[in-house]
Amino acid sequence: MEVLGGRGLLLKAGNTRIWLDSAAESDCMSLVSHAHLDHAPGRLSRIIATPETASVLSLFGSYRFEKLIRYGESIMLGDIRVSAHPSGHVIGSSQFLLENNDGSLVYTGDLNTYDSVILRGARPLESETLILEATYGSPRYIFPAREEVYARITRWIVETIRAGEIPAFKVYALGKAQEIIGLVNAYLRIPALASFTISRITESLSQYGFKLEYLPINSPEGLEAFKQGECVYVSSKRYSPPSRRRIRWAVATGWALRYRPSGFDAAFPLSGHADFSGLVRYAEESGAKRIYLVHGFADELAKHLRRRGLRAETLPLTP
Repeated sequence: MEVLGGRGLLLKAGNTRIWLDSAAESDCMSLVSHAHLDHAPGRLSRIIATPETASVLSLFGSYRFEKLIRYGESIMLGDIRVSAHPSGHVIGSSQFLLENNDGSLVYTGDLNTYDSVILRGARPLESETLILEATYGSPRYIFPAREEVYARITRWIVETIRAGEIPAFKVYALGKAQEIIGLVNAYLRIPALASFTISRITESLSQYGFKLEYLPINSPEGLEAFKQGECVYVSSKRYSPPSRRRIRWAVATGWALRYRPSGFDAAFPLSGHADFSGLVRYAEESGAKRIYLVHGFADELAKHLRRRGLRAETLPLTP
């Protein structure tokens, strides 16, 4: 199997061509690891993804789904056997194991190796070749334990409500939004209110067993809870519904470990990606003989892995 970079990630094996979270061609097969739109190929691509990913993508456009694949299932694409496994990034996200007579390859997509309140972290898949994301592939990004970050968030929510104000989070509509709602469900006895887009996504995922307790902000119950004030508002945009109470805004992102976004009251280093330690551990435990790094701190992580005796290199991608 040959891996090519450039205008996207392309895997070639004989006459079989499979794009990975990208597509520089029309009417091509593309494995889609999760439903964040920056990973979705063009509308003419023949997409292979989990049912959860397909459900969310369908909310935002007419995509062409060639095949749906559940965790642990295998399908044949040409002479390549493809299986999907949890990546821990968002609900429905997957890492893919591809195998044929020439060997095996794992494409992680976006990866989180740590358990969260709603998802189990990704477990390393053994392969000969590994394509590993490196969003936080720098030793400057080693996150605190997730339980510690959860405790900080919970404490900030309680203190904000005690001050007579409403805590609100601006987060990704898929991923961080469900984690914050799950955190509120698990540790606090107050309602979580979700913006329209987050409500749509979370409702679409409920059919796959992900049951979270929340109120749409535009529902009568949601508006009444917001009026009462003892609640948490979760939105993908910084929009404050009318209220007599001050709304305090927070962000939850791994970048908050080193940078505080301006204009926010609080920032928490909570990420859907693995940190530097998690990425290094995954690379070593995969047993891969060759590792390609993409995105983020790819060059820095590649150099570190080579110092540890691994054969690692950056796979350049162009916009």
